[in-house]
Amino acid sequence: MRRDTETLTPTPTTMSLALHIPDAVPAQPQSHPPYRLSENELRLRSQFVATFTDNPQPAWELQIAVWHLTDELKAMGELPEGVVKRIKYIAAIPISFHYRAGYRSAHSRLADTISKAISLSIVRYFADEGG
Repeated sequence: MRRDTETLTPTPTTMSLALHIPDAVPAQPQSHPPYRLSENELRLRSQFVATFTDNPQPAWELQIAVWHLTDELKAMGELPEGVVKRIKYIAAIPISFHYRAGYRSAHSRLADTISKAISLSIVRYFADEGG
């Protein structure tokens, strides 16, 4: 019984070729400093986390956190749309870190709190304009 044996040589693929080219590999890893939330953003984030985890906080704490963040962003020249987007971004953090199946009620509580925070922020943003 004769057995045909072939020697298979691996055919280089695009990726394996790219790995052998020194210019294809970055000399230094791209190191961007991690984005850090400001103190006011962390305060608002903790309000959203407390709501999401069903750990009720006094309503005035949410109001103060939103007002301080709104004042901070407005002082930096942020437009109202940017402030709302920032609040939504901060609110997304608890969802991404704590999301599990069966958290429908937690998500509902958080959505209500986000709505309140956005409303408070809009009122605060335009409060000084005498409108």
